[in-house]
Amino acid sequence: MRPHELQQLHELPLFSEMSLENLERLLDAALLQRFPAGVVLIHEGAQADFLYVLIDGLAEIYTEQDGGEWGISLVNPVSTFILAAIVSDQPYLSSARTLVESRVLLIPAKRVRDIFDQDVAFARVVAKELAFAYRGSVKKLKGYVARSSVERLANWILAEAQKDLDQGNVVIPFDRGTLASHIGTTRENLSRSLAYLTEHGVRIRGREIVMDDKEQLAVFARPQRLIDDPTS
Repeated sequence: MRPHELQQLHELPLFSEMSLENLERLLDAALLQRFPAGVVLIHEGAQADFLYVLIDGLAEIYTEQDGGEWGISLVNPVSTFILAAIVSDQPYLSSARTLVESRVLLIPAKRVRDIFDQDVAFARVVAKELAFAYRGSVKKLKGYVARSSVERLANWILAEAQKDLDQGNVVIPFDRGTLASHIGTTRENLSRSLAYLTEHGVRIRGREIVMDDKEQLAVFARPQRLIDDPTS
């Protein structure tokens, strides 16, 4: 790995608190690779052999059940892939693939566990990542049990709009089937939900969701801090 890439990685939240010496030890066998969209990086049930860190791009965590696929979560940079399997040395409980061209850092799992045992600062950050992942799973479960699919869609739109306040509108970054999977519905129900939301302040223009009245959409969606706020 080039010196400037090492420095860039040391500035990432996951590695920023550990010593540069331990970071070099962690990464001396790592690979920084660029993958096109649609590459399966992790197979459900396989032994966890690498820690995957999404540097840029977009990925999804999903499961295959009874011949179908269901989305579990979307991974935005900079984030790890299924960190719990690495720390516990257990098989992956789900699969992961890129949705767009992505740059991914692959770190051997054993090296991660070795440094985890030796570097208190790194272990503290890993514990925080695991805690945030757990809280994210609980929030998603709460959204599933407390909301209809159209309410989940409305809150997804609001969350996407919040990422870029200057943009105003939301562009769906993947196909509608992927979006349907990640809000827990079918592609057909998603189309009906998008049509329904045109009565609540949005217009659909291909993959673009035009926000005519964000406040009206928020009144319908009723976002909650303990479900929708990523910092809570």
